[in-house]
Amino acid sequence: MADPPGPQWTLTTLPYGTVLGTGTGPFPVYDHTSVTEIPAGATDPIVRDDGPTDGSAARSGGGGNYLSNEIAYRATLLRDRTGLHVPGGHVHTPVLQFADDNTDPATGTVTDPVFVQNRLAIIAQARAILSAAASTLS
Repeated sequence: MADPPGPQWTLTTLPYGTVLGTGTGPFPVYDHTSVTEIPAGATDPIVRDDGPTDGSAARSGGGGNYLSNEIAYRATLLRDRTGLHVPGGHVHTPVLQFADDNTDPATGTVTDPVFVQNRLAIIAQARAILSAAASTLS
């Protein structure tokens, strides 16, 4: 027997206020609430900065329409359907950047000091975000 259709939207239960209020690293942390939806009774998609409206059809959430967002949706839907009371949500990491003078990484220069520094900073910041979120668990 197939599962019933899920809701168009699920909600994070991550303590995003705590994460946003904690200096976690050099990259900005955002709470993306902008969505693209088709409002109930309408036919054309619109972008809303403050989240979805009741009865709307989802086109993309705050993080876009990437596969990782679909996975996060399914994980939070499973959390909700099973009645688990655990934090769940989704965090995107920044795109790794090379040094400005590394103009052609495709020719074999697949790393440089700036790339390594950014990678280590992203890892450290992800750990800090997890620590901030974990600090709210009882």
